[in-house]
Amino acid sequence: MKITTTFIDTSAWLAIIDPSNPDHFRAKTYFEYLLERDAKLVTNNIVIDETLDALKQIQGVELAAKFNQIVDEALLTIKLRMDWISRRIRRTAINNFLRSSNPSLRMRHFFIKETLKRKKVDIIFSFDQTLSEFNLPLMPQAELK
Repeated sequence: MKITTTFIDTSAWLAIIDPSNPDHFRAKTYFEYLLERDAKLVTNNIVIDETLDALKQIQGVELAAKFNQIVDEALLTIKLRMDWISRRIRRTAINNFLRSSNPSLRMRHFFIKETLKRKKVDIIFSFDQTLSEFNLPLMPQAELK
């Protein structure tokens, strides 16, 4: 059985962590589902930075710091893989952004697109429907059994 590679974006991280998020239950349930199946979890440094920034604004510095600590520990135990957006990858993402004619795609989406390609992602864990532009399954779509 192939291990599924799942990219986790900012909207998913926020929904997992923030109990006041309307997608919290679905996100937490789906995240637990991924962990139970030993899915290969991937994110990138831009997404983590966005998540930290949003958590600090929404829930305060303590929760943001706790999230950062959890991410650091997950990286050490190889439960989570980080794709680092380097200068070269950033340049590619910016060039693709500037060439894009799709007004709904923002710069952040092109950083994600680079990670999706480089890490051979199978599924995107996100509540950002714009990411469906990248022709990968967007999850969670329905309640899991």
